[in-house]
Amino acid sequence: MSTSRDDDVRTGRRRRRAATLATAFASVLLLAGCAGSGSSSDALTVYNWGSADEAKVYDSVFTEFGAANGVTVEDNVVPVNAWGDYVSKLATQVASGNSPDLLNMAMEGTRLSEDKGLLTPLDEYLSESELAERLDSVPEVLKDAYTVDGKLYEIPNGYQTMVIYANTDLFAEKGVPLPDPDWTWDDFLATAQALNGDDVKGFGLPWGFFQMQPWLSSNGASLVSDDLSAPTLTDPAVVESVTFIRDLVQTHEVSPDPTNIDVYSQFSAGKFGMIAAGRWPIPAWSSSGFDSYVALPWPKMTSHTTVVGGSGWAISAKSENKDAAWKAIEALMDPETITSISDIGQQIPIFPGTATPTGDKAADDALAFLETAPDDAKAVPAPPWFDTLESVTMRYMSQIVTGQLEPEDGLQQAQDEIEAAIE
Repeated sequence: MSTSRDDDVRTGRRRRRAATLATAFASVLLLAGCAGSGSSSDALTVYNWGSADEAKVYDSVFTEFGAANGVTVEDNVVPVNAWGDYVSKLATQVASGNSPDLLNMAMEGTRLSEDKGLLTPLDEYLSESELAERLDSVPEVLKDAYTVDGKLYEIPNGYQTMVIYANTDLFAEKGVPLPDPDWTWDDFLATAQALNGDDVKGFGLPWGFFQMQPWLSSNGASLVSDDLSAPTLTDPAVVESVTFIRDLVQTHEVSPDPTNIDVYSQFSAGKFGMIAAGRWPIPAWSSSGFDSYVALPWPKMTSHTTVVGGSGWAISAKSENKDAAWKAIEALMDPETITSISDIGQQIPIFPGTATPTGDKAADDALAFLETAPDDAKAVPAPPWFDTLESVTMRYMSQIVTGQLEPEDGLQQAQDEIEAAIE
């Protein structure tokens, strides 16, 4: 997560809370039967990310795994500000001769990492594992995103998407009906305008690379070509989508400047009639007692297609302990472990229906809806030059949404800069 996935994974509790809650954290588990051992055959190093609560779950799994297999597990949880930076740190570590064995890699970093020769194909391991059957229930859009040239490089472990959340109390207070599920961009704008006023904005526009994607996918647009070989920021459908985003802020004034605001807490405080998000804000809403919301499909221009992103377990190409790393992946993908991670509430469980009901009807209903999103979703665009795509795009998007650049001009400049960087 998708996320998850920049400012809110910057994006997306796996994407947003990874940036704000994860801290540099290293726990070395010296287990009975292997204390004092330092060889690669009995040591496993993990390059990981996630929230503090997720780190505790991983710690528990690695403790049990290490004890059962006679290995020392070092889990290094790295803070994430941008996925390009995360991969760059990994590449530097590998180049120094200090490669980790097991990697938790976001979808945005898959092709970037594979292009740098950092990943091991997992097909042979999977073909001999019971995990293969369990992965049959994982949405194809996720498995495809972790596959490069017919080879699977990651085992998906969780994901994010984007939907619209409506504050039902504000809708009722202002006499605005909830939109029909087949609503359009025009319907969305009209609804946001009807909610505007009295210190309330109709929509809290979330900020980040992942968050902008549904406005593109619902218009049949993408920032990169279908084969992920070239940027397409000047495509007319991209320009149209970005203009719509800009106009929400600058022309229609249904959203404030999104570049420096926490729309998720403001939504639960009754300041926005609608916002867009995945699962990541729900734990905070539940903790605060906020349950006056429902999840809605993304409004359509040409379709309701939204975005998915996520992360997966990978094995370093330079690992000297690949077999143990694969065994660790099997342990991490145990349904009980997936449930434990899912119950933290920051990501959508990779195996449908494995989350424990919370008793919070709004939260449980939202998760059930989120689990249907991959049926009509595109993977976040993640070419081998994702680090450049993300940083350049968001730099110009900030100038566009704040009215400093016209969409067509800003996107042309971004296109030129990306093309020059990847030549």
